[in-house]
Amino acid sequence: MGIVPDWPNVVVTGHFAIYEADALLLAPEYFIRLIQTNFFKAYLWRNKVGAEGRKEVKLDFFESIAIPLPSLQIQRAIVDRWERAAKEELAAIQGASDLEAEMIEHILEEAGIVVHPLRKKPNAFAIINRDLHRWGVEFNRWAWSLDGLLSSTKYPTVPLSAVTSINPTVDHELTDDDLVTFVPMSAVSDTTGQIESSELRPLREVKSGYTRFAESDVIWAKITPCMQNGKCAVARNLKNGVGYGSTEFHVVRIREDVNLLPDYVWLLLRLERVRYAAQRYFTGSAGQQRVPAEFLEELHVPLPPVDVQNEILTRVQIGYAEVARLRTVADQIRAAANAEIEAMILGTLQVRANEF
Repeated sequence: MGIVPDWPNVVVTGHFAIYEADALLLAPEYFIRLIQTNFFKAYLWRNKVGAEGRKEVKLDFFESIAIPLPSLQIQRAIVDRWERAAKEELAAIQGASDLEAEMIEHILEEAGIVVHPLRKKPNAFAIINRDLHRWGVEFNRWAWSLDGLLSSTKYPTVPLSAVTSINPTVDHELTDDDLVTFVPMSAVSDTTGQIESSELRPLREVKSGYTRFAESDVIWAKITPCMQNGKCAVARNLKNGVGYGSTEFHVVRIREDVNLLPDYVWLLLRLERVRYAAQRYFTGSAGQQRVPAEFLEELHVPLPPVDVQNEILTRVQIGYAEVARLRTVADQIRAAANAEIEAMILGTLQVRANEF
């Protein structure tokens, strides 16, 4: 739901019902806040009709609901309170995101690893045909390459494909009745980069049509917007050592003869600049764009000793505690604002028109 912007010739799909608020009685912003309250949504949910999977709220029922309608001054005061809380929440979320990016890059830099900025060439530029890696002006407008995005003067820098296997096979001797871990895209948190809600399923249900991976593999979302949002995790505690998940994951497996920690690879692949760089390699149509395996294969990564990798990860883990605190603050701001707004709308909390 939303308020239609003041644009000419706006068209919406038939899935939306359109209402024009009486400007003398109802502020559209207040109406939105009312509809999004927990008590109102719960009431609508209890009154859905239709077959399972296609339940809906009938418009005649929706339009028959009596709603709290304070004065316009009170409505605007409620909206002002919500907008102030939303700004506070956004500031806390942005602070957490900025801290995460700056903290990780600072720790890497102190360890001798530099994450370079993504620079573009001038608007007018010339390029020799043999230097074209891919056709297209936008792709070739960038002035960086995958062998120079991450660098180090202390440690060797190697293609990721030289120390890992990208989308490898997984061999096992499980039967169709054996349980395996199933990881849909929704199970991977784009906030923490962890698998937070995996499922157990019989092998027969998932052995076809899904991506297979093994214990300690790194799974990395390749589709928009999941990739940009940071859906990347190390697969651990897999039932029978095997996992299946969305076909929109690339799988990165550390080679057995390489001293490389999966969590270190995970850290690099979740870097904001690496995710932004991956967008240059998108293929497909808008809304269904994907990063090909080529990006991971050609991405060069610094390879410090394992003890340095562990030191980096330990420091990052400590930094994440403060990031988590800021995100908790944002959650608390939202929860408190929701409760306060609902109380104002229901009339259990007095609102003064000039209070906010």
